[in-house]
Amino acid sequence: MEVDLFLLMANLTIEISYPVDLDTFFDNYVHNVQKVGKRLEEYTKDPNEENIHDIRTAIRRLEASYRSSPKQLQKKKIKKYVGISKCLFKLNSEIRDFDIILEKLSNEGQISEQHLEPIKKSLEKKKDKKLGKALSVATDLKKINVSHPVKDSSFYKHNKIQKKLTRKYNKIVNGFASRIEKNLPVVISDSERIDELHEIRKDSKKLRYLFELLLSNKDRSNENVDKKGPLSGNTGDDVYGVSGLIGTLENIQDMLGVIHDHDVAIAYLKKHHTYQHNDVENNITVNRKNKYEQFIQYCKSDLLKSDDGFFLNKYR
Repeated sequence: MEVDLFLLMANLTIEISYPVDLDTFFDNYVHNVQKVGKRLEEYTKDPNEENIHDIRTAIRRLEASYRSSPKQLQKKKIKKYVGISKCLFKLNSEIRDFDIILEKLSNEGQISEQHLEPIKKSLEKKKDKKLGKALSVATDLKKINVSHPVKDSSFYKHNKIQKKLTRKYNKIVNGFASRIEKNLPVVISDSERIDELHEIRKDSKKLRYLFELLLSNKDRSNENVDKKGPLSGNTGDDVYGVSGLIGTLENIQDMLGVIHDHDVAIAYLKKHHTYQHNDVENNITVNRKNKYEQFIQYCKSDLLKSDDGFFLNKYR
């Protein structure tokens, strides 16, 4: 399935300069800190699949807030909190991979119970070991009190901080957008560029959470804001076309997440040659191919249909 790469690159022209509202940014920052605390409580009580997903998402949103805040606001305590939370995120990602492998082998690979049982025991043993480490890290994280990342509210309202925030935020946003622009034509032309596919997925997720920092509670509750709307332009109640971008990035993230899950299972089977489940690997590979083709079709039908481009913003 071929795509006009010249047209694709033309429509991915990046011209972003988003004015970040300081009050909205820090309202979201405080909310993201508090959300991690809430998710930590739920996770340590019951580290099930849903709570693992929720704590990972909360950590990613917190990281977006911290990453884009000016250095003057990156105090030692919040820096430590974010650092430990990233460690917890990594451990839970590995735990999730164990579950994904079992799910893919059992359902899509259609492996027999007889052959699945030794694999299941091995993965569950590794999962339990990782989970023990993750719960220990989560306990340490709960001991750090960062209910509000900025104590002096008058300090962060200063115009100087506002300018620094806007400059840093847009630099980071443009960085992620540029990486997506660079990698997308690569994966469009070669389905086996697994690393680049994985990078686009991660960058889309991080960029999505950065855009969420621009939305106030009023914006989120506004039913007129269409997250599946246009990729750029101001629709009045929409904020600089952000909600359309969030919807697009979420679509990319979801589709590439499914492909990544297939790649995790395939990599596991290739690494463990002793299992010799060729038919299982072939079944998963076929499903992976189908999901990849759906992603290509999305790029052709949705990402290329806007004359304004993917990340183009008219309001510089």
